[in-house]
Amino acid sequence: MPEVVLASGDEASGLATMLGTLLAQNVERHPEKYRDFRSVNAAVVFDITDLGSAVTLRFDGDTCTVLEGAVDRPRLRLRTDSATLMGLSQVRIGALGLPNYVDPAGRAVLQAMASGKLRIQGIRHLATLNRVTRLFSVV
Repeated sequence: MPEVVLASGDEASGLATMLGTLLAQNVERHPEKYRDFRSVNAAVVFDITDLGSAVTLRFDGDTCTVLEGAVDRPRLRLRTDSATLMGLSQVRIGALGLPNYVDPAGRAVLQAMASGKLRIQGIRHLATLNRVTRLFSVV
């Protein structure tokens, strides 16, 4: 099974703890997500503007290390506010394992992108973006 490690341990920020816990619980509850977990093999930064905080998830095989701040050279960097971040976890996964941007949660994500509330650097790495979306989707 995959392992999610908080690099700061008990000193981890609320954001780091929340993202690490959400990731670990999703993979535990939905073992089919394990394949995506192992396939990411990249650093992904979540930069949350209203919190003034960033967290890096470094995926490496069976382990994801959650680090405080924007570190490494991320393949993806998502810059948004905390409400939009929570909305990302509500995106349903549709046919062929692709995110469904037609339902209300998906449209909200597209609107956030169009308005600039959600900016994704590295969007050309679409396979990684889709895997991360599937890993964090709770619906």
